[in-house]
Order: sequence, then structure tokens, then C-alpha cells
Amino acid sequence: MRARRWLWLCVVSAAALGGCGDESGELVDGHFLPEEWAEIEKLSPLPPLEADTTNAFADNPKAAELGQRLFYEKGYAGPIKVANDLGNVGETGKVSCESCHIKTDWFVDTRSKPANTSIAIDWFIRNAPTLVNVATYTDWFGWVGYNDNLWGKCLVPAEFVMGTDRSGIVHFLYQQADYRAAYNDLFEPDLDPALDPMHPDAARFPMIASPTVAPDVWKGMPEEDRAVINRGYANFGKALAAYLRLLQSGNAPFDRYVAGDVSAISESAKRGLGLFVGKAACVACHTGPTFSDNDFHVTGVPQIGEHVLPPDMGGDPGRFQALDVYFGWDFSTKGIYNDDPSIDRSKGVTKDEKLTGAFRTKGLRSVAKTGPFMHTGHLATLREVVEFYNVGGADKDFAGTKDPLMVPLNLTPQEIDDIVAFLETLTGDPIPEALLVDTSFGSKM
Repeated sequence: MRARRWLWLCVVSAAALGGCGDESGELVDGHFLPEEWAEIEKLSPLPPLEADTTNAFADNPKAAELGQRLFYEKGYAGPIKVANDLGNVGETGKVSCESCHIKTDWFVDTRSKPANTSIAIDWFIRNAPTLVNVATYTDWFGWVGYNDNLWGKCLVPAEFVMGTDRSGIVHFLYQQADYRAAYNDLFEPDLDPALDPMHPDAARFPMIASPTVAPDVWKGMPEEDRAVINRGYANFGKALAAYLRLLQSGNAPFDRYVAGDVSAISESAKRGLGLFVGKAACVACHTGPTFSDNDFHVTGVPQIGEHVLPPDMGGDPGRFQALDVYFGWDFSTKGIYNDDPSIDRSKGVTKDEKLTGAFRTKGLRSVAKTGPFMHTGHLATLREVVEFYNVGGADKDFAGTKDPLMVPLNLTPQEIDDIVAFLETLTGDPIPEALLVDTSFGSKM
């Protein structure tokens, strides 16, 4: 990556010295060397989603329909621990996925106060990232890569932030007749009748049992009964993932510009684009049509703001600690619930100290709509984000060792404004209204 930064610095220097592009003296749109434009073209357009063969229901309309219902469903949420606008301590059934991924605000959290991190059952230690275009990530999902597939990542919140667990989810699916019917219509085998609390064998399936929430109860269950719960829970995630795959937004002004509409973005944005692939070298990490290398970097984000892990406690360990969850998770591509055994993204993954404090490169599409920014949520505006990178990140109050790419950029105030203007051109088409409707069966009660 350092080599790539150096390459673009050389290109920009050559342009400054020569005052022209190729041998004919022509610049693309009067702004870009042919070499620069070739890199810019790699950033657009946003292509159709690749098939997710690890989820046999990834593009199944019935699965997406069920997933949309479950995304807005509150009925399976456990008891609230910290009173907030969603409910009082001890109340259940008050939280849905949409509580922290607001449908009308590009699926980010705009309701938590303060806004830097998210509260539902309890405060979480990080900001809730957008779910728009989340399915374009290929190998890792979430700020720290808790999982290597989208459907498996959809299962993390229930056990870690929604006050329930896999057994509670599967019981809910069975005991709510509408969900049981929708599930059984889609997946095989049907949910086990012993999930009915009145069934003679109901004791086989405790209401709370999982490796993360009630490990002793979980270990006491026969392996075949644990498999019933895990299969139902995996399918819950696969339905949610099918819905999230529909939350796609492309056709941004930037895309139209690359396609030939020279009036699609402003002159300031064009200068910012030149800086993005040149002097600022943002493209070293924000690569391809998703603007993410899908890798993990320590960028020196200080642990500022309420409810984050404070610096005096070591800060946020990021990717390093997340691997503990990943290696123990039943729903990664190395597990038996992966529908394509030829894919195993766990190969070669090791827990390296260098990953302490590292976070995944965030995709930048629609970034102007998805603040606050950084995993701490302590930066409110895009200008603050660019200023953060302009000084090479913070010098303290974060875990790990800062990536060598994090160096001062020496941007002028005008150049910072130009990069912000470019980032604002990455906002794509809105999500279709039909996907913003609360279709949960609970909403009909």
C-alpha cells in the first residue's frame, strides 16, 4: 500500500511539472492524467451483487420477505437493561434490528442520545454502521469482522446486543404461528414440534441455551437437539441476509460522471477526486467500486465519546479481540451451516497482535448520509473526518500501533473542502419504499 501511495505522488508530481497529460497533451475532462483516470474507472460503477453460495436462500424472494419481517420484529428482544426511548428496565419485546439501523436514515442510528454509540437493550461500545450496500462486502462483516459471511453476521446482534440468544429466537419462531408457517414453508426440516412449551418433550429445548449466554445449559443438551437450535438460528440469519441484500444503492453522481456526464459533479468535487486518487492517496485503502479493501487497519482513532471503551482500560482491541468470537462461532464458513463447503474463509486466519486496535476499512458509498463517523462515532461531519486523516490520525488514546500509511497529508483548507465535495457525490439512489415498510407480524397485533 505504501508503494501505491508513492506511485500516485509521482503521478501528481509529473502532472505538476509537465502541465499536461499524455504525449498528446490531453487530460481527461481537463483534470486527470490517463493513468489517474484508469484508477478512477476502477471505482465505478457499483456492479450487481455477486452470488452468495454460502447461503442457499440469499436471493430467494420468500426468504427476503421473511427477513424483512424479522428485521422490523420486536417480539424476540429480551429485557431492557438501561432505560431509554425504547422502553423501561425489564421490559421485553421493545427492540428490533431497525431500532439501531433506522430505515429512513440510510439504516444508521439517529435515535440514540448521545449519538456516537448505540443503545437498545443496553449501550454498545461502537457506532452502528449503515446496512445500505452491506452485502457488497466480500469476506468480513461489521467493524471488526465478527464473521466471514453476511448471514452469520446477522446472528451476532441477537446474542450480544438484543438480550436474547439462539434458543430464544428459535422458540419465538415456533411459538408465533405466522412465523412458524413462514419458516416451515421456506426451510427444511420444519421446526421441531417439541419447541411448543406444552409438548410432552418440551424439556429438550430450554428457553435460554447457547454457548455465549447459557453455556452450561447448552452443554447439557444432546448434540442432536443443539443442532435443531443451530439450524433454526442459521436459517433466521439467512432470511435476514436475503433482505439485507436488497438494500443496494448505486447510480451516484460520481458513477454518472465516470460514465460520461461531465456535469454530474462540481469542479470542487473533481478536484477532490483528483486528491482522492493522488495527493491524499485515499484510494490506497478505499479501493474498487465499494471503496473498501475489506481489510483491517489501525488508523489511530482515539477512544473519545460516551460509552466507548476508555483509553485507561486499554481502548478498543478491535479485530484482535473479535477473532475470539469468530473462532468460536458456529456460523462462519468453516461451519456445517455453510451451504457451500468449497468456501472456507477461515483458512490462514490467525490471531496476530498486530491486529490490536484494527478496524475494517469502511465502504464510502453514501458516506455523506451515514454519520456520525468512525467506530467511536465521535466525528460528526465529513470535514472532521478528512481533517483527522490530514494530520495522520491521533497520537494517543487508541489501542495498537498505527498503520504506516497514516501520515500527515498536508492538505490545504481548500483541498479538504474539495475532498468533502467529492465524498458527497457518492450518495446513490434511495432504497425502494417497499423495503422500508414494517411488515413484521408483530406490527399487526
